[in-house]
Amino acid sequence: MKKAPIVMTLMASVVLGACQQASHDAHAIDHDVDTCEICNMAINNRQAATQIVMEDGSAVKFDDIGCMMQYKEENKEEADNFHTEYINSYDEQEWADAADSTFVYDEDINTPMGNGVISFSSLEEAETFIEEEGDGELLEYENLAEHDWDSY
Repeated sequence: MKKAPIVMTLMASVVLGACQQASHDAHAIDHDVDTCEICNMAINNRQAATQIVMEDGSAVKFDDIGCMMQYKEENKEEADNFHTEYINSYDEQEWADAADSTFVYDEDINTPMGNGVISFSSLEEAETFIEEEGDGELLEYENLAEHDWDSY
């Protein structure tokens, strides 16, 4: 008789656990452990880090926007499993949804893979960066797939 409450509690825990949805929030980057899925380099430049959080809540992490774009190209058949693409904004160094971000390209911008693309939380911040640096090309999220990532 005493086993019944324990069994019922365990069963309830399993059922409730199965009902919980996976978190689709950005994952923290552990600079001592995490490496880029494409190039296997350590992810130690916070401003350039990106990730794709999958439907199951797991994350695929990258050291550079170009590596994320290469992964997306190589894994098109898995696109239905991609929940959210996160980038670290250059200006705020906070995770932001890539689809809501603005990007700047210039061949002289230093990024881990040398592709010269950085992200900003707003169009205004990106324009300010270009004005202060004196050069750069604005890219919207929709333009990233068309960008020449092989140029680096």
